[in-house]
Amino acid sequence: MSEFRQDIVTKEWVLVAPSRSPRPQEFKKDAATPESLPERAPACIFCPGNEKTTPAPLAQYPKTGEWQIRVVPNKFGLLELAESPPQRDFYVRLPGIGSHEVLITRYHNQPVALQSVALIDQVLAAYTERINELSTYEAVRYVHIIQNHGKLGGASLIHPHSQIIAMPFPGPHLQEELRGANHHYDIFDHCIYCEIILHEKKEQVRVVFETERFLAACPFESKMPYQVRIMPKRHEARFNRITVEERGELAAVMKAVLTKIYHRLGNPAYNYYFHTLPFSRSTNVASNENAYHWHLVIMPRINIWAGLELGTEVYVNVVPPEQAAEFLRG
Repeated sequence: MSEFRQDIVTKEWVLVAPSRSPRPQEFKKDAATPESLPERAPACIFCPGNEKTTPAPLAQYPKTGEWQIRVVPNKFGLLELAESPPQRDFYVRLPGIGSHEVLITRYHNQPVALQSVALIDQVLAAYTERINELSTYEAVRYVHIIQNHGKLGGASLIHPHSQIIAMPFPGPHLQEELRGANHHYDIFDHCIYCEIILHEKKEQVRVVFETERFLAACPFESKMPYQVRIMPKRHEARFNRITVEERGELAAVMKAVLTKIYHRLGNPAYNYYFHTLPFSRSTNVASNENAYHWHLVIMPRINIWAGLELGTEVYVNVVPPEQAAEFLRG
């Protein structure tokens, strides 16, 4: 029988419907094959040798010699840094304040699952450096880091890249997480995410991968089949405060989890994103560092959301998280 499950933080609902679940092998039908691609594609604007087709870099790693990572302004950016107040006649309007950057890794045929742990670690270091830089702009309240992989994941180019988007406010989903975490802390004086970590470690049925400092598990209320949430065991509200040791370990966990997804599900499209506490100057939500806990969500795009999800915001997941975790651990 299907089962409604509630997100313990945001109170959103998910419908787990295993009777509609396809076999994992069926996800491999339209899988791309990065191994068949060249390291460098002459027509790709992100590949080495085509640097002049993108705007001048905001950052490059290493700073001299052959680059492994470049961060450039998005040529078709959604937002621009500016100071402008909101306006209201009847509807509220706010200019598209912020910035939109693209982080590019060097090799055309190396999605994260095929990258080295050292390169992933350097990408994470670049993320934190860009967050710290963008935090100096008064108009920026939140920096959203995402990677879209594959056509169903919204990636417009095959070349591996991620996006760093500075926004004048955190999005509604993050605000719901913040409200839920603050509400739980006000009542129980504990971080709800720390409690989730302890509960998942005890039950073990949804754990995919665990290290000394991190836990990767399929959330109880997963919206998508094989969704994974990676959380640091040390309580910390802000991702950009990650230590060097934690960063290296997170790189290894990301490599392990994305490799499992890549091989076991046949390189499906996916999105990953970080949720972290907005900058303290935000007036949109309460900023309690004791209540919130940063985390990384990896969401394979297995389901296509349709009228039920879009009309009710009750998401249908055809693979129970317990079954998904067991398969990925396999």
